[in-house]
Amino acid sequence: MGCKHYVLIFPLVLGIGFVLSIAPSSKAQKQLSNKTIDQTAQILEKIQEYNSLNQPPPKSQPLANSNQETTTTLKEQTNDTLGQIEQYNQLNQPSEISPPLERVNSVNQLSDVLPTDWAYSALQGLAERYGCLLASPNATFSGNRAISRYEFAANLNECLQVIQSLIEEFDEGYISQEDLAKSQRLQADFAIEIADLKSRLNALETRTDILEANQFSTTTLLKGEVILALYDVFSSDDEEQATVTTENIQTAFGHAVTLNFDTSFTGQDFLRTRLRTGRLPGVSGGTQTNTTLFNFGFDTNEQVRLTEVYYIFPLNGKMSLYVGAAGLDFDLMARALNPKLVSGTKGSLALFPAYNPTIYIQVGGAGLGYSYQINDNLRLDLAYLGGAPGGGTGRVNDPREGGGIFNGTYSGYAQFTGSLNQDLDVSFAYVKAYYTADLVNLAGFTGSKNAQQPFGKVATSADHFGFQSSYRWAQFTIAGWVGYSNAEAEAGDREGDEADIWHWALTLAVDDLLFENGMLGFSVGQQPKLTHIDNGEDDPDTSIQFQLFYDYQITNNINITNGFFVETKPEHDDRNEPLWVIITRTTWRF
Repeated sequence: MGCKHYVLIFPLVLGIGFVLSIAPSSKAQKQLSNKTIDQTAQILEKIQEYNSLNQPPPKSQPLANSNQETTTTLKEQTNDTLGQIEQYNQLNQPSEISPPLERVNSVNQLSDVLPTDWAYSALQGLAERYGCLLASPNATFSGNRAISRYEFAANLNECLQVIQSLIEEFDEGYISQEDLAKSQRLQADFAIEIADLKSRLNALETRTDILEANQFSTTTLLKGEVILALYDVFSSDDEEQATVTTENIQTAFGHAVTLNFDTSFTGQDFLRTRLRTGRLPGVSGGTQTNTTLFNFGFDTNEQVRLTEVYYIFPLNGKMSLYVGAAGLDFDLMARALNPKLVSGTKGSLALFPAYNPTIYIQVGGAGLGYSYQINDNLRLDLAYLGGAPGGGTGRVNDPREGGGIFNGTYSGYAQFTGSLNQDLDVSFAYVKAYYTADLVNLAGFTGSKNAQQPFGKVATSADHFGFQSSYRWAQFTIAGWVGYSNAEAEAGDREGDEADIWHWALTLAVDDLLFENGMLGFSVGQQPKLTHIDNGEDDPDTSIQFQLFYDYQITNNINITNGFFVETKPEHDDRNEPLWVIITRTTWRF
């Protein structure tokens, strides 16, 4: 970018030098002083001195740490073809326009220009003698900042108007031959640099045309992710009455591939289409309990499936609307307040410690969402989603009885999030859910079987409450939550019976521990447990899940995570021996 800025700044200064060489200061003073021309020459010599073309190439630096996925813009130009494609894509263009420049009548109005600055006298002449100097509305000149095309056009226009008025007022006889000779000398001295810059610019424009002509799309970016995982689960000998087993479970190696087509039409909206394929089912099928579910991977039996289609667009500077046909979950709108462990590529290995399951792993798929940033410290998120727990479409597309977006499985969401200070965030969330008989899953796939279906496979409604918080201090991030659910049977012999479900978790992440770009993660918590039910039996015991892992970012695109988690009494039943799950996960992003 340095070359581009130099190309823009050099003609402007040369034009200003030309103005200084021909413009008389007043009707009484009909010739410019040699001092003004000399000052202009000094400015051009300084530009030549600091010209980036004359500087040695920068030395390679270590890769910077990156802890967010997100969606992103390139911050520097590279020779990589894909990088340049992203640079010229309109998704990466700034959404805000620089504020308009204002004319400065005196250089003393500029708070960042001092009499000791080498260009002070030149700026003084432009401002006070010629009225040809523009600056930011906040009374700063920002002399070391790169100039934009808009700012260049505005400054050039001001100087052209001065030239036009001087030509109309004076004739050529008032311009000294000595001053004209100095102007010609300045142009001749920089002729080589000008020619070199023009050649480089032409080559860059040619390459830009080639890149833009061969882009995947002018509005869409293709982003991908590949996960490979090696994993196994261990336990002691199974008890005679155990409900969980590790028999016949072998060490497994799975893979999962995700392709995201991210589109923007205005630079502020966002359309995502996601395709997935892979065979990475985890160990829950073998252990016969969902308490061992992974926070990553899936099993599509090697078939490619469309899993997400949703669109986000701003209503104004504070409000956004979400419209989804598949895969629209509440965690895409509301902050889960567990920033370090929520990621499935470099965060938690186990599903439960990623986020509050009874809030963010509820019914999703299709529907509407609304976010309102009330002020800098308070945010409101609302949503109505139909489909299935975990974001599946369920029967939301089926207009028959028991299907559709209003008569099938659905949830209504509300969350208030407050930032008490720069490092402390809290939120309170409420979910009203209804599950048809074939899609009952109150615990978000993470609790005991009793917590997931307290009344069996009958239509069930539930009120879910969640309190979440996170705190950042230096390289430490502490987060946690408490969740409570009250469920009621809506059909069958037990219609009207109620059940209570509780769970909690505490997580800790330490950045740059042992190695730069490394992160240690730890979690402890009680997965959803049935603590009370009418005319039935509660979960008999309490199981605690512990997790420890270490993630290392090898490059900006590659992460490797090693760790384990243990469930002390799977299914909240002490007849089941502890389960130890060991995982090595490697992620490539492109």
